[in-house]
Formats: sequence, structure tokens, C-alpha cells
Amino acid sequence: MSPDTPDTTEVEPEMARRCPVCETVFTVAYPFSRQVFCSPTCKAANRNSKPARQTCPVCENEFTTTVARRRTYCSEECRVAARTSEDIRDRRVCLVCNGPFEALKSTRQIYCSPACRKDAERRRDQARDEDRARRLGEPASLPSWPELPPPSKTLSRPLSRQQVAAERDPLEPTATRNCPHCQQPVTIVALLATPEAARPSVPTTSPDIVPLRRTQ
Repeated sequence: MSPDTPDTTEVEPEMARRCPVCETVFTVAYPFSRQVFCSPTCKAANRNSKPARQTCPVCENEFTTTVARRRTYCSEECRVAARTSEDIRDRRVCLVCNGPFEALKSTRQIYCSPACRKDAERRRDQARDEDRARRLGEPASLPSWPELPPPSKTLSRPLSRQQVAAERDPLEPTATRNCPHCQQPVTIVALLATPEAARPSVPTTSPDIVPLRRTQ
């Protein structure tokens, strides 16, 4: 049985208890048990609803609050007055830029701005890396490369066939085409045949057949 599900069956009177939160009858494991609530949920609800007396640090008046919603100030006016009061503020010096700034005494702020905080983190990480490299005998980390300028927004488009034809040399043979990869002119013969077939050679050796001579 789940601890949040009370037992409502008929049991002995000394084994039955009534939950003070939900008014449900439940049973305990043994007669001398100190269990008061039927489930952990009711126990937490009773603990959070208990009233607590608190003294306002601004007006020094006592007020009642709960354990679950424990307040420090009795009203919104006192809370605003406490945050804007000079008594709860402290003047400090930034550890990065050595500039003065104000912060609440209840906070652990040591930097005047997020920029100084990030700069301190960067220095701390760099010092840690240098110390680790020194212990391991590794060379110091190289400085970061300068950032390259961003590429231009104008994208280069491939030339059309009309533009390619207009840019050709007028003395170039007409039976040529531009390579789709390197845009260099190639002949049609080079595209359709091998170099050996495109340049046939005339045999210079004498034939093996000897012509017959007519006899008288």
C-alpha cells in the first residue's frame, strides 16, 4: 500500500488514528507508534501551514507568517525601503577594473559589471591552462588567430552560355566547348575520342606482301 493512501478498514481502536489534516482514519503498525499523519503529504502540509512570528527589520514590528512562505518584511513598502536604503548597501572595488561600485551587503558581488566578470573568468581559465601546461611540460598555447573578414554578400553566379560564347577568342576553333569544371576550351574530338584515335599516324614500314611480276 502506498504511504499516501490511508487505510480505512475497520481495525482495533488502539491501532486506528485520525489524520489532523484530512480527517482520514488510518492504521499504524503497532499500538505505541508515534505516527500522527496518514501520509507524508499531510505531514508536509501541516508543517508548511504552521504560523511563525517574525520581526520586520525596517519598522521593527512583529507579524505572522508561515514556514512555507517565510517573509522577511511585513509589507511591500518595507521591502522596497530596505532595498533602497543606504544602510544595506556597501561600496566595493571591482577586482578587474578597480572601479568603485555599490552592492547589497547580503550579496557576494565582486565585479562591477558582467563584462568584468567574463574578463576575470577568461583570465582564470588562461592561468589554469598555463599552469597545467607547465606541470605537464607542454608548450604554451599559441595566441588565437586573428579573425578573417566576413565574405562579401554578393555571391558569384556561374556564367551563362551566351556570356561564355561572347568571351571566347575569335581565333579559337568553333568546334570547341568549355570544360564544365575548369572552364578551359577543349575540342570536340578530344571529348569523343582518345588522343591516339584523334591523331592517326601513317605507317612507314614496308608491307609484308610482295607484288608479283608478270612474266613473258
